Amino acid sequence: MMEPVSANRNHFNSPNVSQKHDEQPLHVEMARRIGKALLKAYPFNDEQTIVLDFAWLNSRVLASHVKTIIGVDISQEMVDRYNKRVANQGISEEEMRAVCIPEELLSDTSVDQEEHNLQLKKLLGGVEFDVAICCMSYHHFPSISSATRTLSSLLKPGGHLYVADVESIPAQSSAQESNNTQQSDVDLEPIFPGGACEAGVVMHKYGFSRDEIKGIFIEAGLTEINEETGQVARFAYDIVTRAFKNGKAVNIFLATGVKQFL
Repeated sequence: MMEPVSANRNHFNSPNVSQKHDEQPLHVEMARRIGKALLKAYPFNDEQTIVLDFAWLNSRVLASHVKTIIGVDISQEMVDRYNKRVANQGISEEEMRAVCIPEELLSDTSVDQEEHNLQLKKLLGGVEFDVAICCMSYHHFPSISSATRTLSSLLKPGGHLYVADVESIPAQSSAQESNNTQQSDVDLEPIFPGGACEAGVVMHKYGFSRDEIKGIFIEAGLTEINEETGQVARFAYDIVTRAFKNGKAVNIFLATGVKQFL
């Protein structure tokens, strides 16, 4: 099987995917609903807020509410289409643009990640973002822990990360026993098609649980923990809409973390 990052780049570079992806009614409606939830969750300011759109490239729904949006993706085709749409709408590059990044910068090897994050920050002009958004993309990443640390590194202190993706579904036999405890993959219903998983395009066929996302955010410094009570602050997890994936009705969550002040 091809390396996951390369498999995703090739998949989204395909004309059959890149030219239709953001025009599919499901994707358009999903972007609208997630955009509505984002506008409710954060006080965007059209003169101040700088947004990172990471591997979503559907942030146009926020355009009139922010100062600048910079999109990032490993697919040159997706980036080119994004920039063409922006230009056709008469929007300047200072307001909206997307950048194609080398796939090696998304390596999940801890040895290289700090250097990769510095290179990525340099490619983005050293900008520290008020908000980073990554929607319906986490299930494509080989390591969501690595991706979350990268996103955290690009935020200014106090900056917000928003992640939207598919919530995992407990298997019927274990649903009554889960009680929000950590579950293994064998306790969950597969959500994404097997072919996409076998091809290396989808890496997390079961989606994600609230506890899994919370743990990843804690590791990336996107929450605060009360040392006395152990309670986690600056983390939110809400169901913002529903969708059908592979014939199953699924919840779409929006998780929020806030980068700690040093």
